[in-house]
Amino acid sequence: MTTQSSYTLTPGKSLPGYVAINLETNETPSVLITPAKKLSFPLTPEDVNDIKILEAKYEGEKNCAGLAAPQIGIAKQIIVFAAPDDPDLRKWRPDFTQTMGKTIWINPSYEGIGTDKHEDYEACFSVLEMAGPVKRYKSIRYQAYTVAGDLVEGTAEGFLARLIQHEVDHINGKLFIGYVPEGQLLKIEDYRKKRAEAMKAEQPLTG
Repeated sequence: MTTQSSYTLTPGKSLPGYVAINLETNETPSVLITPAKKLSFPLTPEDVNDIKILEAKYEGEKNCAGLAAPQIGIAKQIIVFAAPDDPDLRKWRPDFTQTMGKTIWINPSYEGIGTDKHEDYEACFSVLEMAGPVKRYKSIRYQAYTVAGDLVEGTAEGFLARLIQHEVDHINGKLFIGYVPEGQLLKIEDYRKKRAEAMKAEQPLTG
């Protein structure tokens, strides 16, 4: 595993692909299961370039709530995410009560507030074509740094809290499938069918 990116973001150059596990062979790239490197401030030119790469990859996806640097082979503690005020998202996530615009965090961390957890389905670019139910803290406290090196702290709840937990787990070498109960991991097409049926019945989709 490397903590440096040999990729340089230049106009017209393709972005790096996703690093993903192979569920058929149980092969998991080390960058996905090893805690990523913390960054120091001021950021190096290489760090700034890696942030731009991650942001560009995120912006290139039509349906991407968040992305962590290890998912594209950059073993650094950088994440980008957003929880916009989108009516379509609220349809699928009944606990979507808090929004946040596109955010880039360095060295983020979180801790649960209380012990209450909520179960909902998650998927991931690093676990291709699969989804499963995951229990996450309903509310969290978070801490992170901006690209400029400013400390940000706060609390999050519902879907935003889930999103932050999912992305921070990536930089700590954890994947959502580690939380899915045995036998409950679904192919993505089966999950979508189950979700559509739940929406039709106006029932929350849980495991």
